[in-house]
Amino acid sequence: MTAKRFNGPVALVIFLALISTGATLSSAQCVGCPGARQDPTAPPPNSTTVGMNNMGKPAVKANKAEEDAYKALTARTASQSAQIPLGEDFVRKFPDSRYLPSVYGILTSAYFAAGNEDKMFVSGSKALELNPDNADVLALLAMAMPRRVRSNTPDAAQQLEKAEGYARHAMELIPALPKPADVDDATFEKAKNEQLSMAHSGMGLIDINRKKYTDARAELLLAVQLAANPDPVDYYLLGNADVQTSYYNDAVTAYEKCAASGPLAAECKSREESAKQDAAASLSR
Repeated sequence: MTAKRFNGPVALVIFLALISTGATLSSAQCVGCPGARQDPTAPPPNSTTVGMNNMGKPAVKANKAEEDAYKALTARTASQSAQIPLGEDFVRKFPDSRYLPSVYGILTSAYFAAGNEDKMFVSGSKALELNPDNADVLALLAMAMPRRVRSNTPDAAQQLEKAEGYARHAMELIPALPKPADVDDATFEKAKNEQLSMAHSGMGLIDINRKKYTDARAELLLAVQLAANPDPVDYYLLGNADVQTSYYNDAVTAYEKCAASGPLAAECKSREESAKQDAAASLSR
């Protein structure tokens, strides 16, 4: 897996997560854990309730310490490496916060950028448990889940089915996300396209696993077209789908772009040469 998609401004990663969480509220996640209250339905000290949350429990109005911690986590100047300790500290101190859906979403992206897959999936699951419509997390997990599925994965079919659900739901939600007032149209469209690219990337690999190579090729073409800086892994997968559907010249192009950078560069260079031979052989027939 690669964190290449997150080389842009942190704001691109953050604000879709904040939009898609909406006003969802949450309850305590761990009774008896450090920092958690024994009664998860009781409001924290120095705060007031503001109706009921989506889990049928008192919704808690944030206090100043909570607001300040959330502002620090979501500041546009905050690096993703800094967001991990800030997010973990926030979850520990404010286990009933109304901001937890977006905090877990931010942690999901930050853990992915740091290469910590296990914690990324844990945070992503919590984010979607609190808000199944978090488009940012849906798109990221849709891309990431199929990449960890192997031929010997015991529940491979179930994992791919789950990832497909994430991808399709993300594709439904992202085009309709409302634009924040302080974000310009170009930045907003770029962010949405990056998330859609992830969803299509995931679907492309799912289709490859199911040997639906024509469908995979269509999905992966969208993945590389929508991304501002396409993931070399997507070019590798696209080249594989091109070969399987006898688009050998297109495979050469895809492998060439994959070979330009990334951990698969050597493999892509080898496959590029093989695709050239296939293209020449197909012309000689």
